[in-house]
Amino acid sequence: VFIFEHDKDRRKISRLVGIDYHKTIVIEGAGINPDIYKFSIEKKHEIPIVLFASRMLWSKGLGDLIEAKKILRQKNIHFVLNVAGILAEDDKDAIPLELIHHWHNEGLINWLGRSSNVYELIQKSNIVALPSIYPEGVPRLLLEASSVGRACIAYDTGGCDSLIIHNYNGLIVKSNSAQELAVELEYLLKNPQ
Repeated sequence: VFIFEHDKDRRKISRLVGIDYHKTIVIEGAGINPDIYKFSIEKKHEIPIVLFASRMLWSKGLGDLIEAKKILRQKNIHFVLNVAGILAEDDKDAIPLELIHHWHNEGLINWLGRSSNVYELIQKSNIVALPSIYPEGVPRLLLEASSVGRACIAYDTGGCDSLIIHNYNGLIVKSNSAQELAVELEYLLKNPQ
C-alpha cells in the first residue's frame, strides 16, 4: 500500500510510476490538535487583517500577495498584511531579509518575524493567505486556520486545494496570478462571513 497526503499527488505519482491506484490511500495530512487550534469568533477590525505565515521563500507566494495588495491599494481597498515566518537564508529561493524590511518600511507588510504562537496570529486575523506554488503536502497553516474558523485563500497547488472548498471555507485561485489573487482577496475582504 502506498500512502499519499492528498489526491493530486496520488494521481500524479500513480500515473508516473505505474502504481496500481487501488493499492493507494490518501490520509489528507498529519492533522492538528483541535484542542490547541480551537474555533474562535472572528473579530471585526477597522482595517481587516490578512495573515501570511510560512518560510520566507519566493515559492510560498509572498511576492504575489504583495502584488495583490498593491493592486487593491490602487482601488482604495486596504488591509494589514501580517507576515510571520522563518528565514531560509541558505535556500536559493529565499526572500532576502533586506527586502522583507523594505516591504515593512513601505507599509506593504507588518513583519512579525518568527512566531511561536501561530494560533494567536490566526485568531487575530480575518483571512489566512498561502498563495504557494511550492509543492505543498497538506499545509499545516491552512489546517490550523480552518480549525480556528478563518477564511483561507490559496493557489490551486499541491495539497492546498484539497483543504479548501471553494466558497465554503475559503477561495482557491489559479496559480501564479497576482491579478486573480487580488480579485478573490477583494471578494473576501468585502464579504466577511
